[in-house]
Amino acid sequence: MNRRHWLLLAVVGGIALLTTLHYTAGHDHGASPHHLYRRLYYFPILAAAWGWGLRGGLASAAAVIAVYVPHAFGLVGMHPDPASTIDKVAEILLYAAIGTFVGAVVDRERKDKSALRAALAELQEAQDVLVQSEHQAAMGFLTAGLAHEIRNPLGSIRGAAELLASQQQGETGERVAGVLVRETERLDDVLSRFLKFAGSEASGRQATSVNDLADEVVELVRAEASQRGITVSHMRCTAAPTVELDAVSLRQVLLNLVLNAMQVQEDGGVVRVLTGVDAQGGPRPLFLRVEDAGPGVPDEHRRAVFHPYFSTRPGGTGVGLAVSRRVVTEQDGTIEVGDSPLGGALFEVRLPLKDSGLAAGEDAR
Repeated sequence: MNRRHWLLLAVVGGIALLTTLHYTAGHDHGASPHHLYRRLYYFPILAAAWGWGLRGGLASAAAVIAVYVPHAFGLVGMHPDPASTIDKVAEILLYAAIGTFVGAVVDRERKDKSALRAALAELQEAQDVLVQSEHQAAMGFLTAGLAHEIRNPLGSIRGAAELLASQQQGETGERVAGVLVRETERLDDVLSRFLKFAGSEASGRQATSVNDLADEVVELVRAEASQRGITVSHMRCTAAPTVELDAVSLRQVLLNLVLNAMQVQEDGGVVRVLTGVDAQGGPRPLFLRVEDAGPGVPDEHRRAVFHPYFSTRPGGTGVGLAVSRRVVTEQDGTIEVGDSPLGGALFEVRLPLKDSGLAAGEDAR
């Protein structure tokens, strides 16, 4: 039994015991036992009020009055309590007053504690947002500096490669020079996409199906997952309407979550992507979940995993989840970490549902 069950047993048992003693205390014992037992009724009333607040205090007071009144006024054919009528009526009123007052005080205290806990939670959340903003500002400043330092020599290398390509006559020289040009262009494109992903600039929104987006990501990682013996699957929980989203950035977020789930597992792991719309509705009913069978995320790290440069994985940069959170937040969404039914971690992205029509072929299954 839990604490409340023991308390209920103590209250009921206390009232029953005192009632038995009170009823069996005859006049030959004098008035003192009656006075004592009558006042000991305070304790079960106080205990019930402490345990269940106003409801408990009133219920226990009513129970005490119900068992005391017949004996107090001789209604059961037995000798009555020898106290005066005024004393007995005052005692009855005192039972009700104690149960009401103490119960109300306990309820008020618990309400204040609940409000205080809520305020502390809001304060902690605001502090986390502030720390996150500071870290992201620092990351943005660092990224801008790196971009400037990298793009200048990269532009010179590209120019030299193009010049070299234009002067090559032989097949081998042209091929090598062409490789240099293409690779510098690829590096420049990678840098641009990284800046767009990590910075404040967002890609254009477009009509997107999260179900189709998840299919693309799963297909993209399928080859690597197969080589490592990891099973990656996508479960469409419900039909998902086509909505206006920053599809490019959201695809990167989902890809990052899936790759993280693969990296924390040994060969033979499991990664499951779930998408759909929550039947309970809410401001953000559209969801994307990534579940894995890895070691999970300890409770003490769940607030910090979205902070820049925080990582529990050896060799991790601690940037991916921080950027993912920023991207999701910019789309009026949320991202949270929890426990996966597979035994590892669960990352869930929630987005608002601004329906622009049901995507073709999106049947729940």
